[in-house]
Amino acid sequence: MQRRYLMLATLALSGCVGAKLRSYQVAMVPGAVRGGNGQRIGVRTIGVPGALAQSSLPMPGTAYQANSFANDQWAAPLPTLLQTTMVQNLAQRLPGDTVLASGGTIGAAPDVFVEINILAFSPDASGNITLQAQLAVRPVNTQDWKLQTFRASAAGGSTPDGIAAAMSTLWGQAADAVAGMLAG
Repeated sequence: MQRRYLMLATLALSGCVGAKLRSYQVAMVPGAVRGGNGQRIGVRTIGVPGALAQSSLPMPGTAYQANSFANDQWAAPLPTLLQTTMVQNLAQRLPGDTVLASGGTIGAAPDVFVEINILAFSPDASGNITLQAQLAVRPVNTQDWKLQTFRASAAGGSTPDGIAAAMSTLWGQAADAVAGMLAG
């Protein structure tokens, strides 16, 4: 019995000396305003590979590693952060349109869906982050897709702040591409 209490006390004390937990988000990055044409745009849930859908920020590593920082986590699930930020980015770029998160609390029927599937979005061993994604835009009532493969890279370094900032920049560039698909 004493052994059990000793073990519980040791575990409790070890939690007191741990590093502070920090939360990060993918931030909105302003882009070129394209106007918009009165559409209601629904941004669907972002598809993220399981290796990226972890709660901690990705850490630089080789192509075979899915490392993450121990005390630096996303403020929400990564697909949710990406969807929310894409809505913010598109609303800034297309002020003449209404942009909502599909599945959100406001259930307005969209005219067009934005669908995004992330293929890669993490730092390599040298700290460069590559975003590779499939971007799709389609009217709600048809399967007339506009599909584009998007790929961009940015230096993110090896710190959580640098990685979150670089990921935000790349996500803003993806929003520029989606806004072009919607406006064109």
